[in-house]
Amino acid sequence: MMEQAELLRRIAELEKLETEHKQAIKILQGSENKYKVLLENLPQKIFHKDKNSVYVSCNNNYARDLKIKPDEIIGKTDYDFYNKELAEKYRADDKRIMKSHKTEYLEEKYIQNGQEVIIQTVKTPLKDEKGITIGILGIFWDITERRQIEEVLKESEERYRTIIEYSNDMIWTLDTEGCFLFFNKRSEEITGFKLKDWQGKSFAPLIKKEELPKIIEIFHKTSSGEPQQYEVTVKKVDGSDLILLVNTAPFYSKGKVMGTVSCGRDITERKKAEEQIKQSLKQKLKNSNKQNKLLYYLIEGTRGGKTRALILRHLAEKSYNAHQLARALNMDYKTIRHHLEVLVKYGIITRNHEGHSDLYFISNNIAESLNSLDDEKLKI
Repeated sequence: MMEQAELLRRIAELEKLETEHKQAIKILQGSENKYKVLLENLPQKIFHKDKNSVYVSCNNNYARDLKIKPDEIIGKTDYDFYNKELAEKYRADDKRIMKSHKTEYLEEKYIQNGQEVIIQTVKTPLKDEKGITIGILGIFWDITERRQIEEVLKESEERYRTIIEYSNDMIWTLDTEGCFLFFNKRSEEITGFKLKDWQGKSFAPLIKKEELPKIIEIFHKTSSGEPQQYEVTVKKVDGSDLILLVNTAPFYSKGKVMGTVSCGRDITERKKAEEQIKQSLKQKLKNSNKQNKLLYYLIEGTRGGKTRALILRHLAEKSYNAHQLARALNMDYKTIRHHLEVLVKYGIITRNHEGHSDLYFISNNIAESLNSLDDEKLKI
């Protein structure tokens, strides 16, 4: 993204130069005396031809390109300096512009130091005191670098567009009013909605009613420059619920927040699995056994119970270290470590140091309680 920002900055600089070039043309059109003074001081290449496209004069910059002295251009034509194709193209432009009496801005090829480059040329008809066209004035400058930068920027945009469109996650952007600017194909596939039906419309109708105040608050925080992570329930086109884990951040233009960009991952099935595990443990662990009550308390009665239930579900199958569990559950490593320490503290699991990391096992004193759960529940 920094590379793309640098390209945009460079294009802005080149556009500023182009504006200065156009202002120079206006000055040259306004006064023949000023034209003569500026001729040798402007960094652009400047030339003057008569009505037959025969050179009358040029500045040092143009003469240097042609490897001649400025006064040596008098009486010469484009055929003396360029190949036939380019010479005829330049002369045809001259004829058209003198006939139309209008200034034209042209983007064309040019040979500079034996290399083909791209130039921006401005040609304007010159008139005498009676308004009769007597020739043509031209000014041009090299825009090869700008075209190369624009091409790189275009390739960069296409690359990012491909990544966004074919991402496995939902990606969308909102303006500062909370209205959709864009969402990708994956968003259409998962929700069933079409971008054309939601562009310019608020996200609010898609959010579960009881969650909407929280989501609006999150949107305002993000619009104020604070990235956020949250879970939200949205409605699909068929009316069913979709639970998303969302990361959202502001996006800027010229230092000003222009909206938010969000990436959402479908965690609906994970949430269902968590709930099923929770309910299964809740039913099976309601007995008088002290360890069972403790296990029930740690899963149902305290914050983070759902995560501990998932950890126990995995440890019931085999031993894991903390890093393996974090990857298997797609959760933060520090979060997993915290819950492992809680379970070790209360004797629910045991820790055994092997190699460079600790392995965790279900404690023997609660293995029977977990084994009493039916296979269908453990495989959720």
